[in-house]
Amino acid sequence: MTTAAVLTVHEQQLRVPAAEARAALESVRGLAAIQAVAKLRLGPGRTCEPLARLIDKALARAGLGPEQLVVVGGEAREGEDIVRVRRKAHGKADWISSPTSDVRLSLEPAGLHGLPGKLAPEPARLEDLPPTAPKPGPPDARARAVREALYEVIDPDLGVNIVDLGFVRHVQVDDDGAAAITMTLTSAACPLTRVMEDQIRTVLLEGTGGLVRDFRIEWSWLPAWRPADISEDGREQLRAIGFTHF
Repeated sequence: MTTAAVLTVHEQQLRVPAAEARAALESVRGLAAIQAVAKLRLGPGRTCEPLARLIDKALARAGLGPEQLVVVGGEAREGEDIVRVRRKAHGKADWISSPTSDVRLSLEPAGLHGLPGKLAPEPARLEDLPPTAPKPGPPDARARAVREALYEVIDPDLGVNIVDLGFVRHVQVDDDGAAAITMTLTSAACPLTRVMEDQIRTVLLEGTGGLVRDFRIEWSWLPAWRPADISEDGREQLRAIGFTHF
């Protein structure tokens, strides 16, 4: 944000292809937020409900009426696909990939829009985007032991352990015996985060004879999980229970 008057909202995985998001942004540039939302939801022309919801999010943050803000800019880039499971008949399953966009949207008060000499919002820069997950360093013996214990944690939806599924990105144990586990799931919207935490608590604090004093999970959604993250052992387990594509 370059001035206090410019409001920027950022969504890393807006559920719309980037080309559609760019076209929708261009179609509402210069419109009051109330007009932009109406056009994106009701037309005329192609609608874009995800972008309309992003404007709603900006309005909620601003605390101003939708007639008081104008859409002044934005950009859309290709986002990480959201991957989820599709169950089919006879125990078969495969993956569904949904394209997303990394979208930034800028609005400003209607009274300032078009005034000469005012600062324009800078375009989003790559370095402004959140960093990806930390790169794992060489694990020590305790971290290896924790990672080994996590093979006992089974994803209830897929029936395979979370390590072979590629959900465990990094394990670190500090000098006080507390484990920090960087994890992901098939998408940030996955409802299983609490289930995973409960299973890990059981495995690490109850089932290992005090392997660690405590633990915390740091959820990491960038880069997004992909089927390519599954280990070869995990692929064999998935094939055995009916998955045909991954």
